[in-house]
Amino acid sequence: MTERNVLADPVNAALSGPHARFRVSSGRIQRYRPDVSVFFGHPRELTPEDYADIAALAEHNGTVLLRDRATPLPAGWTVIERIGLVQYDGSAVETDTEPEAVRLTAADVPEMTALVERTKPGPFLPHTVDLGTYLGIRDADGALVAMAGERMHPAGWTEISAVCTAPEARGRGLASRLIRAVGQGVRDRGETPFLHTSDDNPAQKLYDAMGFVHTSTVPLEVIRVPAG
Repeated sequence: MTERNVLADPVNAALSGPHARFRVSSGRIQRYRPDVSVFFGHPRELTPEDYADIAALAEHNGTVLLRDRATPLPAGWTVIERIGLVQYDGSAVETDTEPEAVRLTAADVPEMTALVERTKPGPFLPHTVDLGTYLGIRDADGALVAMAGERMHPAGWTEISAVCTAPEARGRGLASRLIRAVGQGVRDRGETPFLHTSDDNPAQKLYDAMGFVHTSTVPLEVIRVPAG
């Protein structure tokens, strides 16, 4: 049985473990490379030095993404958006292969990005595809109409992410089929799937129906850092 406690802080667990090659760090703060993912790993209780390190790792537009922050922001820092980040454990989910699924690679990133922009499943950056296996389904004309893939990778677990279906292809169960297929690859490595969504996402009904089990809901904040 895989230890579930790493899911309490999956960003730090991934960046300190299997995803260390994607890490950029300063002091106690670490983050994914800005071309890979937007997530920061940080303690819940942040010191002035921690905030200085966060600012040093901020993207060029001066924004950072903090999960489950427990201390007040420094003067001048602003919360732009706050969502409830819902986490699900996929230990009980049935997985299977998907004959229609194709492996997506860096060559497919323009199409993947276009699908993400249409469907808004969450951030997808130029090198997000490097984080793990991404599978897609194409229609009869060859257009990419659905995809799902792997994102955070704490030891023993892999997050299923970027689950999206083009509006014209909905109602065919493509999302659940791709989730099961990505999950099968995770299981084949001896790991356990999990996933995140927002607390206002109707997809929660699908995840509940598939057997995912809610583990936590924590605040996720997009924060603007003033220019130094």
